[in-house]
Amino acid sequence: MKIRVLKLGTECRDKATQLEGTITHWSCDMEGRISYLFQPKGLNEEGHPVLKLFLNEKRLEVTKADFEEVEVPFEILGTEVTDKASSFTGMAVDFIRHINGCFHVVIQPAGMLLKKNTPVVALDFDLRGCTGEKIPVLTEKKLVRSRSEKPSPTGDSCIRELPPGVR
Repeated sequence: MKIRVLKLGTECRDKATQLEGTITHWSCDMEGRISYLFQPKGLNEEGHPVLKLFLNEKRLEVTKADFEEVEVPFEILGTEVTDKASSFTGMAVDFIRHINGCFHVVIQPAGMLLKKNTPVVALDFDLRGCTGEKIPVLTEKKLVRSRSEKPSPTGDSCIRELPPGVR
């Protein structure tokens, strides 16, 4: 299914905060809603980038030329998927597109953590490293080419609810 999204790398202004910044990621949930990760320009007191904001399109000052259509495999959302490397398994609940082009799936496991009595935290994984009934299997040649053209980051989760102590 094709969806209309802001091009990643678009520089714009957040109407609410009046901050200038760049769209670095977008996420798409099971209902097709799009959210954008907005990196404001500037550094904090420690010299690190200021915190990113999750925003919707209406908050951003953009033009029609800032949009593109992309193909999204919606049939995967709502199905069970597994990260091959870790065996982390659950329902595919969101997609995340990173600025360099890689495409992640957010996996929400079932159940609760017994000691904390809280749901297991969802995590995102490069879709190319996952298996599931609806996930197409790439040939080794296509996989190598895809990883070369669209490298996947590590350690830069886009999940909104991070475990305590993780930023």
